[in-house]
Amino acid sequence: MAKMYAGLDVSDKETAICVLSANGDIVLETSAATNAAAIGDVLKPYRRVLDKVGHESCAKAMWLNRELIRKKWPAICLDAMHTHAALAANKNKTDRNDARGIAEVLCRGIYTTAHVRTEVSQKWRSVLTHRKAILRKRLDLERLTAANLKLVGGTLVRDGKNWIAKPQARRRLDSDFVDVINGTIRLIRVLRDEGERLDAMVMKLADGDPVCRRLMTMPGVGPVTAFSFRCAVDDPYRFSSSRTVAAHFGLTPRTYQSGESSYTGHISRRGDSEVRSLLYQSAACVLNISKSPWRLRLWGKELAKRKGFKVAAVACARRMAVILHRMWITERDFQLVT
Repeated sequence: MAKMYAGLDVSDKETAICVLSANGDIVLETSAATNAAAIGDVLKPYRRVLDKVGHESCAKAMWLNRELIRKKWPAICLDAMHTHAALAANKNKTDRNDARGIAEVLCRGIYTTAHVRTEVSQKWRSVLTHRKAILRKRLDLERLTAANLKLVGGTLVRDGKNWIAKPQARRRLDSDFVDVINGTIRLIRVLRDEGERLDAMVMKLADGDPVCRRLMTMPGVGPVTAFSFRCAVDDPYRFSSSRTVAAHFGLTPRTYQSGESSYTGHISRRGDSEVRSLLYQSAACVLNISKSPWRLRLWGKELAKRKGFKVAAVACARRMAVILHRMWITERDFQLVT
């Protein structure tokens, strides 16, 4: 029986569906509501012959992929960057054309799959993203309030954990202006309290997870870094080699080669930017604060003298990512090598 391939172009409310035969002939083009039940009803006549049901990675991709797999559909999630490059040849970008392009990619076998996080990892990841957003908004409001106070000669001073607007000596601020500033300060306090609550939640989750406890045995790696690395990797066995983990987080240099031209540029900065930033901070702590005779730290200090601190910190972060993954795979705590 000839195989068929279904491409799904997923959006918030409606999903475009295209089914192709093994020869690339269009069997069906339609659309359905974005849920596994509605999509399953459309594909039901082709269940026995469907070899793959593919869709790009997107906001709803993880949820939809898990739901389709629960209903026994051969669903796979395609890497958005590679799929976008394949679909770029279409003259007109429409949902219908994208669904057909995804089905053609599946039919030809020229695709790269994206990892679908487990439900637990996705929930933990949500905690981290909310924590990061709250911290960013709080810092933005603090800077905005301090800048506006400077315009009238005032300052924003800290009293314990709270901020207080201090006007210029022997001068009172306008009442309306004071109301705006005080309202913003109250909002900053709420964001600070919520951020502290999420910090405590992350630390509790990290302490309760054996993988995070093992990762935290490495110098410079705290609860947030270990927990973020744990959520981003999710399944350590999906990497064929520990060295590819550093490339997954965009910590490896990009290489360009064409004819006689060949050079190595800056790091790729692909993958999870938050984990990459946390690994960089951990490496900076190892180089600046730690006093242990760790071989990686001594190597990084020597590299910093020749190439500069930033290059050395990125290089150490790259190696730390490899070591963390190896610790996870081998189930061994960090051992200091001098």
